[in-house]
Amino acid sequence: MNMTQAAPLRHVVLFRFKPGADAEAIVARFRALRDLVPGVGDLEWGGDVSPEGLGQGHTHAFTLTFSSEADRDAYLVHPHHKAFVEWVSPFIERALVVDYWAKG
Repeated sequence: MNMTQAAPLRHVVLFRFKPGADAEAIVARFRALRDLVPGVGDLEWGGDVSPEGLGQGHTHAFTLTFSSEADRDAYLVHPHHKAFVEWVSPFIERALVVDYWAKG
């Protein structure tokens, strides 16, 4: 799909924190991006509660929704997003990011 599609574009981020990381502070700063960066349509987050044990240590998931690739691309280079990435990097052991066009 491309940015002219009606389906929302989802940007999914999974974090595996380093020992001692302040998860609450990280979540609060990540959630603030919704109001700081234009084009973020929605932001959901939650902690892993899967009984399958397949999360490979990723404990927190964040899903941002964009209406276009252009909005997502602007988010990626936005100064507030870049500042968050720089700030959070020392606390993250591993991050996984997947983008997809939502289908019903």
